[in-house]
Order: sequence, then structure tokens, then C-alpha cells
Amino acid sequence: MTQRLPIEDPMAEALATYPPQVRSLMLEVLTIRDNSERAREIGDLHQSGIAPATAELLIDAEQDPALRAVLVGILREM
Repeated sequence: MTQRLPIEDPMAEALATYPPQVRSLMLEVLTIRDNSERAREIGDLHQSGIAPATAELLIDAEQDPALRAVLVGILREM
């Protein structure tokens, strides 16, 4: 069993409040290998206005590779 970082438990609790389909979409977007394609998908989500908080979190993760890695790990466990 791996030890969790201090940010992971609150982050997991917050992500657990998202509907499963949103978590699935987040994982799908975060794991796109091509940086420009991933950025385009995040931009499209942000512009749609459907899930602004989700888009903002994905933008933050795009700017912070460590956050992106934490999110991917948590979402995969869910």
C-alpha cells in the first residue's frame, strides 16, 4: 500500500462529490498524451460553461504536473 500525500485525502473527498461521469471525463482528458490535444479539450470544456469548476481544476492541473499526477492517481483509484 502506498502512502498518500497530505493533499490526496482532501482532494479525494472533493472528487468523490463529482458525478461518476464527470470523474470519468476528467480522467479521460487528463490522460490524453498529446499536450496540445489535452489543452484543446480543456479549453473546449471551459468555453462550454457546463462545468466551470471542473474546467478550472483541469486548467490548474495542466499548469502543475504534480497536481495532474495526483488527480490521475486518485481518479484511477475511484
